[in-house]
Amino acid sequence: MGFTKSVMITFLSNLLLFFLSIINTTILSRVLGPAGKGVVDVANNFLSFATLILGMGFAASNIYFLGKKKENVDKIFGNNILIVVLGLIVLVPFYFIQIHWQFKFLQGITNFQLLAILITVPLITFKSSVINVFLGLQDIVEYNRINIVDKVLSLVLLAVFLLIAVNPTAAILSILAGTTLICVWQVYIFVIGRGITPKLDSPLMKVMLGYGLKAQAGNIIQRLNYRLDVFIVAYFLPIAQVGIYGIAVVLGETLWGITGSIATIVFPIASSSTNKEEMVTFTNQITRVSFSIIIIFSIIIAFIGKTFIILWFTQAFAPASGALLWLLPGISIFSVSNILASYLAGVGLVEKNIYSSIVSGIVTVILDIYLIPRIGINGASIATSLSYIIFTLMTIWFYIQHTQARWQDIILLKGSDIAQIRSFIANKMNKR
Repeated sequence: MGFTKSVMITFLSNLLLFFLSIINTTILSRVLGPAGKGVVDVANNFLSFATLILGMGFAASNIYFLGKKKENVDKIFGNNILIVVLGLIVLVPFYFIQIHWQFKFLQGITNFQLLAILITVPLITFKSSVINVFLGLQDIVEYNRINIVDKVLSLVLLAVFLLIAVNPTAAILSILAGTTLICVWQVYIFVIGRGITPKLDSPLMKVMLGYGLKAQAGNIIQRLNYRLDVFIVAYFLPIAQVGIYGIAVVLGETLWGITGSIATIVFPIASSSTNKEEMVTFTNQITRVSFSIIIIFSIIIAFIGKTFIILWFTQAFAPASGALLWLLPGISIFSVSNILASYLAGVGLVEKNIYSSIVSGIVTVILDIYLIPRIGINGASIATSLSYIIFTLMTIWFYIQHTQARWQDIILLKGSDIAQIRSFIANKMNKR
């Protein structure tokens, strides 16, 4: 499948996923209110971090090593299962530690809710890793199909569970149910549909862990940039503020739909590419075109954000509009590093992303701790925005050092780009 078609399929899939996420967020906001939604946001944040840590970087390793040798799919599938089983060992003691210490960053989470969350962690780890096996095989259709079914199923189950009981526990149990069903479907696709028998391969496991842990170190630190502010908001502010801040984050990150779709495809292509010069020229162009589009959409969101939030999520979430405005500059600029970081990872330079993540992660922690107690969720947005900008500047620097590209080639839209876009659109219209 060609790059343009792959990106379009992924972009349209991401667009649908965005609308499904908005509906999901709307249901949580209107049914549970700021405080109830805040509890679910903290639960989702914990799931996000736990699955990232216990996944050991296999989501990235799957893509990288399948890009090198697709015949290893049975061994990679088996190694993924083993990593999930090993991850279970960590979860049991954590449950009892939390019961004893009651960490403040998990405020609002009951013991039963925590148990449901911890059961969900290995399932999401498996789901997230195995779906990237499809991406490594460059089976873009199956990859997007599973993502869409996952979101639709999550939305349906959320509605059903909230009809049974209107509380955060029902929402958390709906996540567990949906994740379980998707994992069963993934196993069915591989074992029954494709006749793949999972196998363990120690030498391959070793190199996958080596690459995965390097990639994961950067991902964990970068996830701190994405989501640590949620825990810090939960620590310093009332739980309702977490729910309000979550609205700003969801709306702001919609801008990544375009670059995220491209980055998803760039990684496996870069890992299997043999023509560096052609790949660099290609990456430069899609980055500057995407960035220009993101700027336009960020301006639109800035103008309509407050009205949309009040009309769609109710007046109770109106303070999210201010936090959204502070998030937009960083999120817009960070869209550049979405693509460039995927290129660096695809050519094996994952350590460069780690360096960028460490520096920006330090900035996030320092500014969050200083600003959130003083100016609330707007402080979280400012800290995140500055962190994203620093990460992007460092990523651009590393990319330039590796490729010898000019920063103008990465950022500034060219007349030739516009001409190509017009030609592409005209050709599509003529075919229709």
